[in-house]
Amino acid sequence: MTFLSPSFLWFLPLITLPVIIHLLAKRKSKLIDFPSLKFLKLLEQDALKKFNVKQLILLIIRTLMILLIILAFARPNLNVSGGFQLYTQNVDILVVAIDNTASNSENLDALSGSWLETFQSDMEEKGYRVLFCGLTDFNLQSQYTDITPEFSGIHDGSLVDAFEDQIDLEQFREKSILWIGDGQDVREYIETLGDWNKFVLLRTIENDFGVSNLKLPHRGIHGGDAYQVQVDIAHALEVRESLALELIVNEARQNQTVILPEVPSVEMLARVGEPGFQSGRFELGSDEHNYNNSRHYVLPAAGKIPVQILRSSKALDFWSIVSQSAAEQEVNLDIRLLDYSESDNLTLNQGGTVIVEDASKLVDYNWNRLKSFVSQGGQLILFGAGGDRFQELLNFNTSLNTETNPFPLGLFVTPPGKKALKSPPLETAIAQNRLKVYQRFSSGSAELEETWIRYLDGQAFLGNTRLNEGRVIWFNTEFGIRANNLPLLGVFPTLILQLCQSQEIKDHTSQYNAEVGDTLHFFPGSIETTNTPFNIQRPDGTVDYLTPDSNYVIHYASANIPGIYSVTRGRQVLQPLAVNISAYEAQAHSRLYDLSDSDMFISNDQHLIVTEILDRHSGIALWPIFLILLLLLQVIETYLSRIKSTWR
Repeated sequence: MTFLSPSFLWFLPLITLPVIIHLLAKRKSKLIDFPSLKFLKLLEQDALKKFNVKQLILLIIRTLMILLIILAFARPNLNVSGGFQLYTQNVDILVVAIDNTASNSENLDALSGSWLETFQSDMEEKGYRVLFCGLTDFNLQSQYTDITPEFSGIHDGSLVDAFEDQIDLEQFREKSILWIGDGQDVREYIETLGDWNKFVLLRTIENDFGVSNLKLPHRGIHGGDAYQVQVDIAHALEVRESLALELIVNEARQNQTVILPEVPSVEMLARVGEPGFQSGRFELGSDEHNYNNSRHYVLPAAGKIPVQILRSSKALDFWSIVSQSAAEQEVNLDIRLLDYSESDNLTLNQGGTVIVEDASKLVDYNWNRLKSFVSQGGQLILFGAGGDRFQELLNFNTSLNTETNPFPLGLFVTPPGKKALKSPPLETAIAQNRLKVYQRFSSGSAELEETWIRYLDGQAFLGNTRLNEGRVIWFNTEFGIRANNLPLLGVFPTLILQLCQSQEIKDHTSQYNAEVGDTLHFFPGSIETTNTPFNIQRPDGTVDYLTPDSNYVIHYASANIPGIYSVTRGRQVLQPLAVNISAYEAQAHSRLYDLSDSDMFISNDQHLIVTEILDRHSGIALWPIFLILLLLLQVIETYLSRIKSTWR
């Protein structure tokens, strides 16, 4: 037996009130003068008989009436399957899991709050403890109003594990879950709940379109250039209407087209007005389910791919030759030559390539900045060895030992190198022993992720290692004539320019685009100290104020809505990032999911769901029975009270 309002049991001592009142109201015996003691004894016996019959029954009835009143307010509930164990709290739990993900946001907005409020009240009347949770975080809440739409997918993890971290599930005799949503991922999450009672209130979404993905240009674009963007469109099978697709760049409409139901993708032409970041948005019109109708992007249009070279100023500056070669060939590279004293002036917020002539001259905070730069899609080219931070960046497990040989060490191009470098002159120079290397840094094993050129004994000479979205290219020798003659070879400028242009497509675009929930990383660079703070301009018009860390990186973890987030200082936009819902959530979610052959009770009828939950509930409410008994005792008490006092 369970008492749903156990606090009223503290009033149980009140059942002694009838006894106390009776004892206080007991009349004292009166002295009556009779000529014979015989009549006095008969009167005393008569009084005792009246008390034992009528007064005792009334006392018991009145005591029971107070007891029944207290128990009725305590709301006892009997578990017919579990015997007569006594509980003083709810022993059944019902978790209402509401799909508040991006793909179901239209459903959540349309879900009637009045029905949920009535549902919670009715279930608690029947003995359930009702808790709510959103599927984006699995956090249990006592009120349904705490569940709000989120632009994210279903939380990755186990429902039971998440619930057990918040509440002791072992205290409950019976556990039930009601999943409210369009059916997406329901089988994956609640079919694993074992002995739980499972109910699904299915609310399917009607015809829907969605902008699911964009394919941006491969390389840097110039001011005034036109470029194509491929737009992938998701739509439900039953959709039969056409919609308008608009392209808006820097808040000005540039292009539009009509999307037919059977067309999965379309190419849109855009044009760069002014050089700089292109903040674009594709927008579907006339679709009532608009959670997935927008797709944002940021594309840098600074003119050329940035290449920054940290080197020591020398009389013979080989890197100037590389820069001149790029200018003569008119390749799309913007090369900046910097001295090590200018390392703070590296611009790391536009991707591209950073070349470090001597890695040993970098300090810790330089390595931290460069690691973040590579992680976000940049390319780093290193010569020589740079200590522990260098080895950490390249994921080397063993220390590097310097080896110097008066005779040149033999080299050969590996099959991956022939594919990656595509440089027959370099291959010919190595085959003819014209590339001479006298100094290298050996390790216990070949530890590069991919080696393009090897020494004859297996040590790597040139290769790369991936780091998240970017890569680190390593020349296993120092840069300089005493270590090798590489800078003197005519193939050297061509090789460097080729490496700077060979980054993958993703490295130039994805670093400017993220998903809701990602931590955004901005690289404003080292700017002269002023009192002007850095601002994060959010898509909804609000502003957050942040300070860069010691590596001049701003980390922003509050990207919870789609749109363009921009780092600004004063009126200057330093770097924007595009944030979108995931491609999976951007699908058109109108399809029916396969929920057959399951132990879940599935219905789109709210009243049927309530009936089924109550039918499976094993508790019987006893307080109405107690109220009926109370009424019956009241009638008996009234009848006995009216019987003449001579009744025995």
